[in-house]
Amino acid sequence: MKKDNRNKRSIRTILLWSMILFSFVMLGLLTFVFSVMQYRTLKKQATEEMQSYCLSLAQALEQRISEMDTIMLYSIASSELKEEFSDFMNSGTSFERNRSRQKLAGTMMALKGFDFTIRQFNIYDVEEGGYAVGNYNGGLINRAEDEPWHDKTKALAGKKYIYAPTANRLASKSAGVDQNTLYLCLCRMFYNDLHVPMGFMIVESYYDEIFGDIGYEGRELDPAIAVYDNDGRQIYPEEAVFPYFSFREKGAGEIVNTYTGRKQYLCFSEDEKDGLTVAMAVDDEVFMVPVYRSLRVTAFTGILLLAVCMILSVALSKRMSDPIRKIYAFLADPEKEQFERLELGDSGVKEIDKLRDSINESIQAQESATRTMLVLKEQEMQAQMLALQSQMNPHFLYNSLSMIGEMAESGMTDQVQEMCGDITSILRYISSDSQMRIRVEEEMEQVDRYMNCMKKRFGEGLVYSYDIEDDILDCMVPKLCVQLLVENAVKAVMEHRSPWRINVEGHKDGEDWHITVSDNGPGFDPVVDKNLRRNMDEILRTGVLPSLKIEGMGILNIFIRLYLLDGIPFVFDFGNRPEGGAFVTVGGHVRTGEDGRDA
Repeated sequence: MKKDNRNKRSIRTILLWSMILFSFVMLGLLTFVFSVMQYRTLKKQATEEMQSYCLSLAQALEQRISEMDTIMLYSIASSELKEEFSDFMNSGTSFERNRSRQKLAGTMMALKGFDFTIRQFNIYDVEEGGYAVGNYNGGLINRAEDEPWHDKTKALAGKKYIYAPTANRLASKSAGVDQNTLYLCLCRMFYNDLHVPMGFMIVESYYDEIFGDIGYEGRELDPAIAVYDNDGRQIYPEEAVFPYFSFREKGAGEIVNTYTGRKQYLCFSEDEKDGLTVAMAVDDEVFMVPVYRSLRVTAFTGILLLAVCMILSVALSKRMSDPIRKIYAFLADPEKEQFERLELGDSGVKEIDKLRDSINESIQAQESATRTMLVLKEQEMQAQMLALQSQMNPHFLYNSLSMIGEMAESGMTDQVQEMCGDITSILRYISSDSQMRIRVEEEMEQVDRYMNCMKKRFGEGLVYSYDIEDDILDCMVPKLCVQLLVENAVKAVMEHRSPWRINVEGHKDGEDWHITVSDNGPGFDPVVDKNLRRNMDEILRTGVLPSLKIEGMGILNIFIRLYLLDGIPFVFDFGNRPEGGAFVTVGGHVRTGEDGRDA
């Protein structure tokens, strides 16, 4: 039974894929571990960087507000300002009011100083009115309690209150200032020496100057930034944004912005001094860009290392498997000479070199054993052929004598005399042991002598014909193979009524010769047919030759002789014809010449 080699792999393939798999697993594992560690480190760094920048924004905002508050605190601490403000608010005549207003304006301008970030400095009385310097200079006629910052500032009782964004409703009175310009207001209530509330001081700066550069300074994260006061009121930016302040208690982490539907990373920085909270949020996909970029470098490095490992694996597997591959190719080569030696240099591997030497020693021993076996086989075959042929001599003699006796009883003396001459020639032919093969033409001469004998015996009741192509007349065939088939055919047709027909046909098919002997007899009995085929299959399977009896041994004898002479590649077929009778076909490779070698 032929083995299926489709699922088998070469040692080079096994080594190569084993090395690649090992490299892939190890590099994959190392890359994964390193990537996880790097991911955590880079994410932590990005988080710390974002938190650090959020803190720096809060500190910058605190510094700007502190500068505004410093002017306000100096003003509140100024007794001169309080006295002049009181005189301004309590002046009676227009002359006194104008005089006190000039003093108050001068003092307020002096306290405001050259800090141009302070765009407006207002002082309100607790009841009504006040005075302002900056973008608008002059008296204030609106009441403090009508301002949006009043209630919260009053409740804080002297502590600062930051209110933004707000428009300066007095700006239209000052040329060149847009009334829609937004401000950030710093508010405090101030008191007299007896700690009695005197009014409110308001310091205003442009909203854009306070928050204008609060962005991320062109960095790729481009976060959303919001500033809230202590009550959670958004003071930056001007437009409404997602309420990040509601997540302050949870601290920094990932959230879902329901306005945009995106995940964001959120962090806070609180200014306890001013009561402000800076919130910074970055879309998760943007926040992770530096991390992913670094991971791509890691992945590319891993792939590059894997490629290097694959190249090394190919080289190593080739170096390790080449000697074995050459040994396999040598053993699997069907066209190499029978006892050709394995030519393989020293591989440097002890086991492979030992295997090479063992194969060559085995081939040498096999060559010696084969030569001895061939001699013995030749001698055995000659002995078997002689034994088979010696069996045929009494077989033919037995049939011939039986036939002569029948003719003598019938008074056919002349035919008996002629037949004895032909039988003598045939016996001389079949008794000759000098050759195991004979030319088709010579074999057919003996067949014709035999059929002449049969014709003398049976007369017109026996009809025979020959159709032998000239191409096979010189072909070498086993001696007596056709004669014995004809003899068996004659014997078989006698079981039916005459006329009896025997046909011998021969032709060449490619490089093979074929000779068929057919008759119009009863054909092969099914039991005989089955036994013959079983015996032939057993011979082909085991090579063991059965012992043959003289009676009924003709067809199997020819099969065995063809097997001994030609080996497996010979032609042998038999069976019953559709129109009645039997046929036997023998054949083999075309051989010519006295030695019977291939043409």
